[in-house]
Amino acid sequence: MIYMRTNSKYWQIAFRVKNASGKLIKRALSSKTEDEQKARDMEADLRKAVKELAENKRIEHFLTKTAETMTEQTIQTKGLALSLVWEKYSSDHTQKARTERTQKSKRNAWDRFKKWLNENYSAVETINDVSRDIAKEYIKTIQGKKAATFNNNKNSLSSIWQVLTIESGLKENVWRLFKSAEDDSKRWRNLALQEVKTLFAKTEGFWHVATAVGFYTGLRFKDVVHLRKSTILTEFASITPFKTKRKGKDVEPYVHNFLRKILEEWLIGSDPTEDYVFPEQVKLYDTHDFSREFGKILNACGIRDTEAGPVGFPSLRHTFATINDEIGTDRKVIQGVMGHGSEIMTGHYSHDKKSSKQLENMPLLE
Repeated sequence: MIYMRTNSKYWQIAFRVKNASGKLIKRALSSKTEDEQKARDMEADLRKAVKELAENKRIEHFLTKTAETMTEQTIQTKGLALSLVWEKYSSDHTQKARTERTQKSKRNAWDRFKKWLNENYSAVETINDVSRDIAKEYIKTIQGKKAATFNNNKNSLSSIWQVLTIESGLKENVWRLFKSAEDDSKRWRNLALQEVKTLFAKTEGFWHVATAVGFYTGLRFKDVVHLRKSTILTEFASITPFKTKRKGKDVEPYVHNFLRKILEEWLIGSDPTEDYVFPEQVKLYDTHDFSREFGKILNACGIRDTEAGPVGFPSLRHTFATINDEIGTDRKVIQGVMGHGSEIMTGHYSHDKKSSKQLENMPLLE
């Protein structure tokens, strides 16, 4: 912009520049002219010169980066060294954020494959040297494992190849040639209502309350352990299951009157400053084998695995879905409470809050 200072006959041209610390500061130049139009013409010339300078710097930066990229690609025509694969893959920012658990799983899959390569194909030095035949041979070594393990290894390697395709100049993703294994795991069987009543009657303390929570809400064990008073002691609990935490997907199970009574009795005399319903179990969760402990309780109650499937705490989740389906609870209600994305998934294991009160029709554990 141009302006005329007080007690000055010349027009000034104002502009901003960055100082050494990157902060914009005001500066002005005298046009040495009293003619306003000439001053404006000088301002226009100055703007044009600054734009040209900026464009020249942009072009210079572009050419420099292009030269660096071409040099890097020339180096990579020899292939990406195995020792650099994980570093390149883990630092890639084009993929969606991975959880620590997922990242660790993929790292383990890569380390296992790299170790196998070193033992069987020591001459292979780059990811580009992994041929279809080598991949096929490795796949045979993991085909005897459980379906989930096999798929995790294969898919992890496929993910690495996909991300590094351009950077390392890979011609194809050799792991996409192999089909995923069908799930061979057994489904948890439902518990008969009488089995749940027996379990509820013969347990005490934490397991007594946890059984009721699992039966009346269909929550997974980890979510049961980490229940908070502030979310569960209302008509509708508001919970973000650990399994869907990354997606921010909440569930709002209806708190059955019988369950509310059990919870209130459990919390009598509890620390009012403590929000966890089961604080001691929260502390033990990462170190204690709850699964083994619950297995012993089931065994003591005469509840066994059958041809229909094994039994465990997840059986209560399946029982919740089955009983509600049998008593006619709307499947969309069951679907919403269990956090399933579709009715098909609910059937595999049924939303408005008004409809959710159908859950009050669940049988009492007395």
